[in-house]
Amino acid sequence: MYRRRDFLRLAAAGLASRPAFSRPAAPRFVSVQPELFAVSGGQPNCWADFDNDGDLDLFTGFKAGLPNRLYRNDRGRFTEIAADLGLADLTDTRAAAWGDFDADGRFDLFVGFTRKSEAPSRLYHNEGGRFVDVARDLGIDVKGESRQVSFIDFDNDGRVDLFVAFRDAPNMLFHNEGNRFVDVARDMGVDDPRKTVGAVWFDYNLDGRLDLFVANQDGTLNGLFRNDGNRFVDVAHELGMDASGRPSNHGSNGPSVVDFDNDGNLDLFVASYGPNFLFRADGRGGFTNVAGQAGVAGGDRATPSAWGDYDNDGWPDLYVSSYVDKPVNERDYLYHNDGGGRFTDAIPEEILKHGATHGVQWADFDGDGALDLALANNNPGGANHLYRNALPPEIARRSLQVLVLDQRGRYTKAGSEVRIYAPGTRKVLGTRLVDTGSGYCSQNAMPVHFGVPSGGPVDVEVTWMSNAGRKVTRVAKAKPGKLTVKVG
Repeated sequence: MYRRRDFLRLAAAGLASRPAFSRPAAPRFVSVQPELFAVSGGQPNCWADFDNDGDLDLFTGFKAGLPNRLYRNDRGRFTEIAADLGLADLTDTRAAAWGDFDADGRFDLFVGFTRKSEAPSRLYHNEGGRFVDVARDLGIDVKGESRQVSFIDFDNDGRVDLFVAFRDAPNMLFHNEGNRFVDVARDMGVDDPRKTVGAVWFDYNLDGRLDLFVANQDGTLNGLFRNDGNRFVDVAHELGMDASGRPSNHGSNGPSVVDFDNDGNLDLFVASYGPNFLFRADGRGGFTNVAGQAGVAGGDRATPSAWGDYDNDGWPDLYVSSYVDKPVNERDYLYHNDGGGRFTDAIPEEILKHGATHGVQWADFDGDGALDLALANNNPGGANHLYRNALPPEIARRSLQVLVLDQRGRYTKAGSEVRIYAPGTRKVLGTRLVDTGSGYCSQNAMPVHFGVPSGGPVDVEVTWMSNAGRKVTRVAKAKPGKLTVKVG
């Protein structure tokens, strides 16, 4: 129970904005096409509209011996077509990311494997009716224990670059030269040799350049690499974000970025073996770990994390999954954001008994305005579940989904920030990040989602990175529904 004295304490700390004194009702989710998604072995999963038909499709990478799958979405009904399009790899897949690396308006797919497989990574170019591996031609057919992959423009030159993290080797940063990628990680100072499992990019110090947080395992320290333009500098220790002093059996996994308290600043959650971290941003480049007082430090072997406002109440909620090495699931959490800097576990029974070991993604696959939930489980007793959010239609419609594109209508602005405001004011109602790394070692290419509990219009502001710093594009009085904003 959320007690009044807790609210007063959090209010004094600047974390509370409205009281919530009772346990939230458990959300209701309905399994979608269970016969199609019944197979276990899923690891990374990610969404994108690969065929440009207006709805989101789902890629899931699988353990060795099981073919990877691409689920095409046709108005809420899915068909598995990976083999037809050349994507049904049988290699143990640990990373996947959608991005438009050549800015041709079609989403391409990077797939990373394990070192044991000895298979080089693949970059599948989307040619409209089929995917063709061009990794070797472009210089990114690398081997290693692949983890987080991110398509981002780290130097603001207008071309989409590629970051690849490894659990067993220095991380790599490939600069897009137009017709080839060149690894500049060592020159730029981000060839982190520690055991990186997760990573996310965001402009933590508001200087107009994307910075990099890496979550590292086996007791090695986490890193926050500040992007100074010509080089990255690890400032995690001086900001108190490196998890120094933890034992060798602790480590961090899945980081995720959101403005959990709706103050306009992007905060960072880090799922971990050992206590989780929730770093609250102060808006000046500093962070404070508030996981304990917020109620999200629990769990023993947390692996991925993903934010989504599943009840459209205007406050982002958090799914955290635990690694499973036995047929019976360890505990997963669905933390409801109570709106006062405090979270309450509200996971429904139908999800708790299936859970997820790895992939966790929120996406509105059926376009009704409510976020649905995709889970990938590589445990022998698990499955690759997709759950439809059964919010009542009148509540589901109280949401806004913002797709950020460049001026030529291409998806090249990962890391942009989207804020909504009460109309005609500077009262922040929510902040989201265009995905740079999510769930388990994945990257989506899709709109950001806001719950709009009033059901009325909001002002939208997109902050994007340019070679001249942070730039802002505004749209006044956007109504709930879908909105495309072109920036640049």
